[in-house]
Amino acid sequence: MYIPQKLEIETVRGICTATCPMCSIEKTRYNKSVMNIDKFQAIIDSFKENISKVKRVNLVGLGETLADKRLPLKIAYLKEKSPSTYVAFPSNGSLLREKMSIDILEAGLDEIIMGVDSLNKAKFEKVRRDLIFEEVLENTLNHISIRNKHNFNHKIMVRMIINKENENEWDDYKEYWSKHLDFSKGDAVLYFREHNWADHEYENAVDAPKVIPKSCKCYYIYDRLCIDAHGNVKLCCIDINADWFPLGNVLTTDPISLFNSQLFTDFRTLMDKGEINKIKPCSTCDVPAERENRGFYNAGQATQFV
Repeated sequence: MYIPQKLEIETVRGICTATCPMCSIEKTRYNKSVMNIDKFQAIIDSFKENISKVKRVNLVGLGETLADKRLPLKIAYLKEKSPSTYVAFPSNGSLLREKMSIDILEAGLDEIIMGVDSLNKAKFEKVRRDLIFEEVLENTLNHISIRNKHNFNHKIMVRMIINKENENEWDDYKEYWSKHLDFSKGDAVLYFREHNWADHEYENAVDAPKVIPKSCKCYYIYDRLCIDAHGNVKLCCIDINADWFPLGNVLTTDPISLFNSQLFTDFRTLMDKGEINKIKPCSTCDVPAERENRGFYNAGQATQFV
C-alpha cells in the first residue's frame, strides 16, 4: 500500500498579486477562493493517524499562498497534528510584510521559497508583472532579518525561474544572495527552468526547455498526493482543474484509499513498464525532466528541493 510522502494542498485558488507570463492561473475554471480553516482542518483530519507519516506538505496551487490571511492558523494546526511533518510554500514575496513574517515563523513554518527571478528591476518586472521589484526585494531581506533576529528554525530559499531575460544572471545571483542567506541554517539559492504544463503548451511562457521525456518515471504518482482548494485529488500539480481523471475528494473518501485506487495503480504500472506515452497528459509533460533543468547553491550544505 502506498502512503504519500508528500502532500500538495492548494489553500489559495485563482488569486494572485502578479500576472506572470509562464503561469497557467488564467486557465483555472473554479471560482477564485481561499480555503477556509474548517475545510483545511477537515482535509488534515481525513488522513487520521497517517498524517504523521507524511514527510512534507507544500501549501501550493494556482494562487499566491500569502493571500490567505489565516495561513498561520493552518500551519499551526498542521504542526499540532504532526510536529515532524515539514511544512513549506513558495511565494512571490509581495505580501510578506513584517507581521505575516512573524506569524508564519511562530506558527512553525519550516521553509519558504521566495520567487525573485532577477536582480534587475526591468527584467524582474517584465516576468513578475504587476509586482514592484523594490518591494519584493525589501520583503525578502526583511524576512531573512526577522528569522535571524529571533533565531527561528526556518529555511529560506531564493529561487529564480530561468528564461531568456535572466539566463546569464545565475553567477551574479548566487553571489548576491550568498551575502544575505545563512547556509548553515539550510538556506539555498535555487533555479529551475520553465516547464510546459503538459498539454497546456507554452502559450504565455517567456522561454522554456523543449525536452520531453519519452520514457521515464514521474515521482508525482509514487510519492505525493495533490489536493485542490475544494478537496479534489489531482493526478499531479499540472492537472490544473482536477479534471483529467475522476480521482475523488478527500472530504468524502479516505485519501489513502484514493492514493491506492485502481487509476493510480494503473498509472504506476505503466510507469514501471516505461510506457508513460500511454498516459495522454504525461506523454507531453516535461516535469519529470525538471530535475535536470534546475540547480541549487548553498555552499555545500544539504538542502531539500520542493
